[in-house]
Amino acid sequence: MQQVGTGPDIWWRADLPPAPRPVLKAPTRRLRQARPRRDERWTLSLLAGVVAATAIGASALSTFSNAERRHAALAGIERVAETAGFGLQQITITGHRFALDSDIFDAVDLGRPRTLLSFDAKAARKRLEALPWIERASIERIVPDRIEVRVTERVPFAVWRLGDRNLLIAKDGRVLQALPAGIMPELPRVAGEGAGHEAAALFAVLATHPTLARQVEVAERFGERRWTLRLSDGTVIHLPAEGEGQALARLAMMGLKAGSEIDLRVATRVLTRERDNGGKAERGARGAIAGRAHLTTRKE
Repeated sequence: MQQVGTGPDIWWRADLPPAPRPVLKAPTRRLRQARPRRDERWTLSLLAGVVAATAIGASALSTFSNAERRHAALAGIERVAETAGFGLQQITITGHRFALDSDIFDAVDLGRPRTLLSFDAKAARKRLEALPWIERASIERIVPDRIEVRVTERVPFAVWRLGDRNLLIAKDGRVLQALPAGIMPELPRVAGEGAGHEAAALFAVLATHPTLARQVEVAERFGERRWTLRLSDGTVIHLPAEGEGQALARLAMMGLKAGSEIDLRVATRVLTRERDNGGKAERGARGAIAGRAHLTTRKE
C-alpha cells in the first residue's frame, strides 16, 4: 500500500504485471455460512443508513433548481456517508504491464470525489481509454470504500522511426511511447511520414511472402504514397503506390539477387541494378534504373 494525493487519505494498490512485473493474485478463501459478527452487523446497519440518506437526498435534489443548492445537498449526503465509514479510500489496478500506475491513477481522478456516490465511473473509463496504452477499461465499485480498475493494454506491433525519434506503435498506428534505438528488435521497423498508420497493411501483404518478410530490415515510406524495402543482405526493393501484392508476386517469379536494387514501380517491367564488389553499378538482365540514387542500408 502507498498513500497518494492530498485531501482525504486515499490508498491505492497496483498489481505488478507479468514479465517483467508478475501478477499478484489474492489468496482464495473458502466461503462458509455463518451469522454476521457484531462489527459486520454494524457495517450493514451503517450501509442501510447511507442508502436511506442517499434516497432522501436524491429526492431532495430534484426539488432544487439552484446548482449551488444541489451541490450543497450532495456535499451533505457525502459527509454523512463518509462519517458512516463509506468514504472512498482504496483503488486496485490490475491488467497493466506497460502503462504507468501514476497515469492510471491520474485518469481515474480520485482527488475530488469523497465517496462512491460522487465518483463518475463512466467518465473515468473514458479517460483511461484515452491513455496511449489502454485499449479497454472497466471500473467496479466495491462497497464500502474501494474501486477496482481492470485494464487491457494494446499490443506493440512495430517500431516507427520518424526523424530522430523511435516510436512504438500498435497495429492501428497509435503511438504507444518513445523508445531508445535498438529496443524490441523482434518487431518490424518502418520509417518515414505516414508509415505508422500504413504499416499493418504493408506487413499483411508481406505475410504472403514469409521468406522476404523475414529479410526486411526497414520499410521506408516515401511521400506518404509508397514503400521501399531495405533487406538485411543489402537488397533494395522499390514498391509501387498501388498493387504491392501483384508487384511482389512478379518479383517472386523472378527471384532475388543479394545486394541488387529492384524497381517494381512500372507495372509491365521489373527493373534491376546490380552492384559488383567494387561498388560499380551493372545493368540487370531486365533493364536499368534511371539515375544513380544514393542508397544506404539502415540498421535500427
